[in-house]
Amino acid sequence: MIRLKWLLVFFILILCRYSFAAGNDVILRLPEKATVVGPAVSLGDIVDVIGENKALIERLRRITIGKAAPAGNKIKIDQGYIKVALLREGYTVKQFAFEGSVAVLVFTESQEFHLGSLLPEIKQFILEQTKESAENLDVKLSGEDKSVLLPAGNVQANFRPAFGGRYEGSILLTTELEVDGHLAHVLPLRLIIEVKHPAVVTTKRIEKDDKFTEENIAIVKEPTSKILTGCFKQLKQVLGRKAAMSMTSGTVLRVSDIFDPPVILHGQVVQAIVQRGNVELTVQTRAIEDGKAGDKIRVENTDTHKVLSARVLDENTVLVDQDKK
Repeated sequence: MIRLKWLLVFFILILCRYSFAAGNDVILRLPEKATVVGPAVSLGDIVDVIGENKALIERLRRITIGKAAPAGNKIKIDQGYIKVALLREGYTVKQFAFEGSVAVLVFTESQEFHLGSLLPEIKQFILEQTKESAENLDVKLSGEDKSVLLPAGNVQANFRPAFGGRYEGSILLTTELEVDGHLAHVLPLRLIIEVKHPAVVTTKRIEKDDKFTEENIAIVKEPTSKILTGCFKQLKQVLGRKAAMSMTSGTVLRVSDIFDPPVILHGQVVQAIVQRGNVELTVQTRAIEDGKAGDKIRVENTDTHKVLSARVLDENTVLVDQDKK
């Protein structure tokens, strides 16, 4: 029984190997020369690994081929040397198709690459993704500018679209760095992206109870970090109203900055509308509380002295809450 079990396992392994070789070939394309940082040489450093299985491709790229030459020197690595490394990792030669050069001349030479130098390219990429205007977009690295050690050569960056397509606030942008057309490094970049939005902003100092006019407020485009919940985006929402507090020039106006006095005051006599099916009655009541339009306040029926809950409609009228009348 145990022997049969091991035979079955062996058969499955052989079947998987055959399936890989028949339908999941990986192409190893060798250039004539490559540059590495050292001290070791991995398969991905010197060969373009091409295939459909991304996880497999990444594992193959990390296979160590051997030691790099001392800095400033070079070694030659041929297909036979690569095949030995693959066999050592448990693969078979039939699993791979070799293309390009017979051997690679591998130079050991590095360069320090600052990630901050990518910001113009990153901004252009995000502009293409969002269709925003360049003047409305600000992109910077989260934290200090860092550097990575890359092989010497011409560096080109490719960016993968952000997950979910969101390009505002703090995001991670996956960046692929190629050196002379060969993938050298993949890293996530943490970015802070601010998109400017229109907002009503003070243009001069305003004192408490001052009226907002076209002379002291304007529509200005402000970055994400200054656009808070409750900000006004249209002048007509603010013009003619009063300031609830003193404000300096450049303040982004929010609902809490506007003096919004109650339209009904405590003790005021108001008409209360009571709806019963298709019938609408009006009774005289006295407000027990102050209230603005839309607020719920308590009112007292002047005849029965019954206290009712009602919603303020305007400075003279309330609508009685049917559940609490």
